[in-house]
Amino acid sequence: MSSSGAAPSGSASGSAASSGDVLAVQAARMTPGPAATAGADLAAFGAKLFLADDKIAATGNGSISPYSVYSALAMTDAGARGATAQQLEVLLGGDQQRQAGNVTAIDAAVAAAVARSKAAAGGPIVCEAANSLWPDKSLQVSRDFLRQLATGYGAGAHLEDYRNDPDGARKAINAWVSERTRSLIPELLGPRDVTTLTRLELVNALYLKAAWAKAFDAPSAPAAFTTASGGSVQTPYLGAEGRYAVARGDGWVSVSVPYLGDGMAMTVVLPDQGRFAAVRGALPKVLGAALATALAGRVRLTMPPFAIDTRSPLAPALQGLGVTRLFGGGADLSGIAGAPGDLKVQSVVHQSVVKVDQHGTEAAAATGVGVQAGAVPGMIDRIVVDRAFLFVIHDNQTRAPLFLGQISDPTTKA
Repeated sequence: MSSSGAAPSGSASGSAASSGDVLAVQAARMTPGPAATAGADLAAFGAKLFLADDKIAATGNGSISPYSVYSALAMTDAGARGATAQQLEVLLGGDQQRQAGNVTAIDAAVAAAVARSKAAAGGPIVCEAANSLWPDKSLQVSRDFLRQLATGYGAGAHLEDYRNDPDGARKAINAWVSERTRSLIPELLGPRDVTTLTRLELVNALYLKAAWAKAFDAPSAPAAFTTASGGSVQTPYLGAEGRYAVARGDGWVSVSVPYLGDGMAMTVVLPDQGRFAAVRGALPKVLGAALATALAGRVRLTMPPFAIDTRSPLAPALQGLGVTRLFGGGADLSGIAGAPGDLKVQSVVHQSVVKVDQHGTEAAAATGVGVQAGAVPGMIDRIVVDRAFLFVIHDNQTRAPLFLGQISDPTTKA
């Protein structure tokens, strides 16, 4: 996966250089971690965060990008120490080396999928991720921290002046995100997210545009769809027939629809009638099973098109998952700069946009961590997705979730 805004490749010497308002460390990306570990860690993390996000109602539409949030939090953990780091590592599934190895493995797997798609007719997949850090010009950022972010995340640093021009810094970060998400996320950070107390923003941006390996038929006339709350709406449907990977579990069936080149896919998890809440509640177990290797069979798939845009302030969700020290006076981010207690996280802002039609998928996500001063199935011949469902967009090597969401009502656009 390309990483625009990354530090240039070279020897991992840890030396820092400044050019204009951009700091860079000469460091090549690290060796990727095991693909299976990356997939398992991201799936476990994504399922927990999805259920904890109070902006995604139990019977509503919504999505997150586990990859984007994981990347931003892992960059934060690279500068965390003591109990602050321990809490993050419990949630993220391992130490800082493992986290960086996971992100690098996913980047490598997606890059391979994109390369495979270039040989297929119809145009290649576009899937680009970028990481960056935006420190205040007065913050004496550790060179070791810069090197860790360059080797593990391909991140470069852009100097800003939060003390005197916080809104200028905010606009610069939003412009960077907007460019890298093809304007799907034009304003990640609002005026309250960046203040004169801000000392650093750690940002991930992700963009995906992928055609189906086999396009769906044109949308049908509207027909009934059962929402998560048990109501009924009329929506058009898309239809396709092919060999798709299918899995079954307790109260659900999943089908994986490949994108061009077969290196990436969207897996739809369809709960049995009346079982949406139960399947959603068991998402950590369900997601792992649905993303495991499944048998391919001839399937006639029918599903609705949809478009969703979800903005989530994630600090409450993360605190509910046990990451509390990061946000208080006891935060230890001394691996970034200063002494324990000098810095703390003030906000974690995330936005995820996913659009699905007969031709394919366009999606984007961005996450900003604001740091401030002071703290085996049988053959299935037909699957009709005519009721509330969950979906995962992933590569087919690590099977780590790039996007994870639910559709209760496909006729709702936001």
